[in-house]
Amino acid sequence: MALLSELSHCLQRIVIISGRDTDFLVRRLPLPHALFIGNHGLEERDGDASRIVAEAQPYLAQLQRAGDAVEVLSLVRAPGITVERKRATISVHFRNAAEPSASGSALEPALREIARREKLRLQPGRLVYELRPPLDLDKGAVLRRLAAALHPGGVVYIGDDRTDADAFWALRRMPGVRTVAVGVRSPEVPDDVFVDTDLRVDGVPGVIDLLTQLRDVCVNP
Repeated sequence: MALLSELSHCLQRIVIISGRDTDFLVRRLPLPHALFIGNHGLEERDGDASRIVAEAQPYLAQLQRAGDAVEVLSLVRAPGITVERKRATISVHFRNAAEPSASGSALEPALREIARREKLRLQPGRLVYELRPPLDLDKGAVLRRLAAALHPGGVVYIGDDRTDADAFWALRRMPGVRTVAVGVRSPEVPDDVFVDTDLRVDGVPGVIDLLTQLRDVCVNP
């Protein structure tokens, strides 16, 4: 948090792009000048208010029905499995299940059927499944939109999840902008997610080291 606060004074903009909703992000990272993009681009917060992007709003009733259907599944009542209902998505987390891999395999058919019935998309993540509107909106699309709006001289992007692969791919193909794509390795994410990265670091300590170096360059260019 302190590093990001220091960096906010020398970077054009800090943008937090996450699968979490923007309320959660603001609570965890109360950075007054940051732009928060939640639910992989389905909601935004710039200042005091969060909003769902216009493309996602027609699917809110379907998401409500899907969330109700997920919550009555016997599988989601198993220890270590939690359902997170967000503004524009529904996440089913199985990270804390006794056998995460087996739990994920058991959950997938039932969640896929709910997604089919409600015409939603089932998106796998890092020990999570997410029901979301069937929109071609991902972290890569978010980066392209932000680059068009902000016209940055350069972009440093750090990601640690399967869904960051879209952002890494987009950065490789972003014309006229210097980019650095940084993958954060962990046992939960396969290496092929990071095929389009320029640099890989190990876990949170690696991210802190990288941000510290970036801060030092900003302070002493």
